[in-house]
Amino acid sequence: MTSTPDPGPGPAGTAPDVPGAADSGTGDQVDMRSPGWQRPDAATWLVVTEIDGPAGEVFTARTVPGPQPRAFGGDVLLHVGPGTGPEADAVISVAVWAVAAGVLVPVAAWDLPDDGGWPERVRATVMFAMSAVTGLGEHVDLGECDAVGLDAAAGTAVPGLPRSLAPDGRVAAMG
Repeated sequence: MTSTPDPGPGPAGTAPDVPGAADSGTGDQVDMRSPGWQRPDAATWLVVTEIDGPAGEVFTARTVPGPQPRAFGGDVLLHVGPGTGPEADAVISVAVWAVAAGVLVPVAAWDLPDDGGWPERVRATVMFAMSAVTGLGEHVDLGECDAVGLDAAAGTAVPGLPRSLAPDGRVAAMG
C-alpha cells in the first residue's frame, strides 16, 4: 500500500484532504448580515471566515460540509438552527464555539428572535472568541492538525479551555 504524505491543514479552518472539515474556501461563504440568508431547516455548523471592523461591517461564515462535520484548533464556529418550544417558528438557536487543543469549547448560546438581526446580536461574542483564540494561538499549540468531530464533541463539551492549555493544570474559563 502506498500513501502520500499528509500536508496537514493550512491556516486555521482549512483541511485540504479531510472530507467534512471546515474549509476556508469561498464556495458557500455567506455574508451573515445578508437579508437573503435564512435559518436552516436543521441545525448547521458554520465556520467564521472573517469578522472585521465595527458593527455592520464584514461578518462572513462558511458551512462546514459533510454528514460528520469537523473543525480544527483555532476555528471559531456558529451552530445555528431552528428554535425549540412553543414559539419555535419565531426563534433561531445560535451558539458560538471555539476549537482549541482538540476540544470543542462552548462560548455562548442564545435563542433569539428570528427577525434577521441575530448576526449583529452575536457579533461581539464572535469577535471576542476570535480574538481570544488568536491571542492564545500566539502562545500555545491549538492543535491546528487535530480534527474535532463537531456533533459528537458538542454533546460532551464542558465550559473552559482544555487542561493542556492551562499553565497550572486548572481548567481556564473562556467566556
